[in-house]
Amino acid sequence: QSPLVCLDSRNRQPFARVQWLGAIVEVPASKGSEPLSLTERLNQDMKSAMRSGDNRRRDVIRYLKAAVTNAAIEKRGDLDDAEVENIIRTQVKQRRDSIDLFRQGGRDELAAEEEEQIAILLEYLPAQLSHDELVELVRKTADELNVSTAKDMSRLMPALVEAAAGRAEGRTLSQLARDELARRSSEGASS
Repeated sequence: QSPLVCLDSRNRQPFARVQWLGAIVEVPASKGSEPLSLTERLNQDMKSAMRSGDNRRRDVIRYLKAAVTNAAIEKRGDLDDAEVENIIRTQVKQRRDSIDLFRQGGRDELAAEEEEQIAILLEYLPAQLSHDELVELVRKTADELNVSTAKDMSRLMPALVEAAAGRAEGRTLSQLARDELARRSSEGASS
C-alpha cells in the first residue's frame, strides 16, 4: 500500500501519512510524490477519524464534505482546491457568527464546541497571517494606494483582500483598514 501524500496546511510542504508499528505517522514526502487535493485529503481524514473514534473531527469533516458535494453539484463538476478553501472559509465564518450569538445568549459551552470545530477546519486552510503581519500589510497597501480617509475604504478593501490571498478574514481586514484610515485622517487633521 502506497503512503498518502498530503500538503501540510501550515507551510504547504508535502508529507506522507504512513502506517508504522500500528500507528499512522507523518513523514516528509519523497520527491515526485503528488500531494493529495483537499477533497482527497478530506476523504482520508474522514476515514482516519472514523477509525480512531474521533467523533467531533468526523462530524466536522462530514458536514464540510456535504457542503463541498453540494457546491460541486451546483457547479456541475469537480471543485479545485481554491474553491474548497472558499467553502471552508465560509464554514469558519458561519461558526464564528454562531459563537457570537451563543455568547450573547449565555451558552458558553456551545461557543466552546464551535471553537473546537473551527480549529479542525483551520487545519485545511493556509496558515493565517499574524496580527502584526496584517497591520503591516494594511499600512503598506494604504501607502501604495495613497489613501487617507474613510471614503477611500472602497479602494483599499479590494486591494487588501487580494494581497491577503485568503490568509486573513474579511472582517479582520476591514477593522484594521478602518483603524488605519482613522489614524491617517486624524494625523492629516492635526497637521
